[in-house]
Amino acid sequence: MIATILHSSSTFNAVNYNERKVSKGTAELLEISNFDYLQKTGNITAANLQEYLIKYSSINQNIKNTQFHVSISCKKQEYTHDQLLDIAHQYLKEMGYATKGQPVLIYAHHDTGNNHIHIVTSRVNPQGKKIEHDNERLRSQVIINKIIGIEPKREVKGIIQKAKEYSFATLGQFQAILESNGYESYVEDDKLNIKKGGTVLDNISIKDIELAITKKTKEESSKQRKRLKAILLKYKELTSNKEDLNKMLKKKLGISLVFVGKKDAPYGYMVVDHKNKAVYKGSEVLDIKTLLAFKQQENISVGEREKTILEFVHKLIEENDKLTIGKVNKSLWWKYKVNIYHDGYIRDKQRKISIAVEEKDFSILRKNFRRQWIQEFNPATEEERTILCKFGHIEDESVIQINPDKNKEKIDGTVNQIREILGTAEKGHLYDDLHNAKILIFRKEESVYAVDMGNSTIVNLRDTNIDLSPLMKHERGTVAKVQPTNPQQTNSQHINTENLLRPTGSDHHSNREWEVGGGSNWDDIDDERRFKR
Repeated sequence: MIATILHSSSTFNAVNYNERKVSKGTAELLEISNFDYLQKTGNITAANLQEYLIKYSSINQNIKNTQFHVSISCKKQEYTHDQLLDIAHQYLKEMGYATKGQPVLIYAHHDTGNNHIHIVTSRVNPQGKKIEHDNERLRSQVIINKIIGIEPKREVKGIIQKAKEYSFATLGQFQAILESNGYESYVEDDKLNIKKGGTVLDNISIKDIELAITKKTKEESSKQRKRLKAILLKYKELTSNKEDLNKMLKKKLGISLVFVGKKDAPYGYMVVDHKNKAVYKGSEVLDIKTLLAFKQQENISVGEREKTILEFVHKLIEENDKLTIGKVNKSLWWKYKVNIYHDGYIRDKQRKISIAVEEKDFSILRKNFRRQWIQEFNPATEEERTILCKFGHIEDESVIQINPDKNKEKIDGTVNQIREILGTAEKGHLYDDLHNAKILIFRKEESVYAVDMGNSTIVNLRDTNIDLSPLMKHERGTVAKVQPTNPQQTNSQHINTENLLRPTGSDHHSNREWEVGGGSNWDDIDDERRFKR
């Protein structure tokens, strides 16, 4: 296995490189993490990803080429892409790129005979410091060698022991458990050799395997087979091929399908239920012909496809009304290669598909988005929760959990930024500077709260040693107040929640609607009329 650190840049052109491969169908985005509003809104495009990484990296102006781009490849198919993803996580941790909040993209490439992945991230950590890069190429390969050399030998013993705890009836089913965990195996004399990456790591005697065989009762077996059949029939409708089906089943339910025969034309399969530690012969659950009869989207008209997509979205939300756009988009991309965008339309990359999500369904997604977004501010008191819920237009405050454990690092960052702005703002420009920093100021009785949009933090400034007198002056109006409803008041400023779902500019949250400097009532917060189509 080889880790190759590729060319760095200041523009994150590696994103374009990988996204072009995705659009051609020769790569897929395996994982995206810590891209904040892009993940929440599903507005994931090459341009937006690049822009986000450039902006994130700009917190350290001393580093010219901030892109970190590495490829990890193995010989042929010694490791699956899921296994390479696990290796990538270990690699990033060892290299110093796994700090909480570090934005990372991981792509799987399918354009060569060797399985490989590409990782794109920033050389700047969330605290604005440059990540250690001395002797990085040497360290990189040493780390890879360590991951594939030491860890598998230690882990395989645990996998063997775990496999013996499953309910299985044959040697083949025992091998299916191993394969579902990423290990190949073959019989030699009276032993089963277990290998990974072309290297035999351990073995177990056939006699020991036979002693571990357990028989399920007829009643129990029949009940579980019916349950698994219902699951397979349901989830095959949410995917477009056996690979996607397998990924979804394992991720959601801990179920693996192990196919027997040629990769493109298997003649059988086994179902490994990791949650209940049992293996079943596939033909006794659902015949393979039915299992692999996926709907071919290319054979239906655009109109039929659009109708099918809308029904699919509705079915997902009906099954789980807590879903966010980001979660729905993962399923949509798996099956149809389309996404829901911030304006409520579903589109593919070529814009051949453009359909509006049903208003009721999109309303649920909007509500869930707001709830998820507000929860990230982690209110520590009921008063903070009330302020955030009013701000986020959430009527039922109980859906937002109170978390008394504040992130001191984030709070200190917000407080220091406000202190700096108060000390440097020119006369008449205090609220402009706060606005540009994406910080809103609210007052409730004697409390003065700062809501930091960029840092997802709320702070009661009365609990700090900041001199608040500049904020209390009538600069561009007054600080926004939390006060009783006054339906008669009409000349008030609106905070437009529509812009929560509109990360299209370079300053994603700095639209003028966010500005707080007028005497607004909480009931004057935007009622989403502009949000409706």
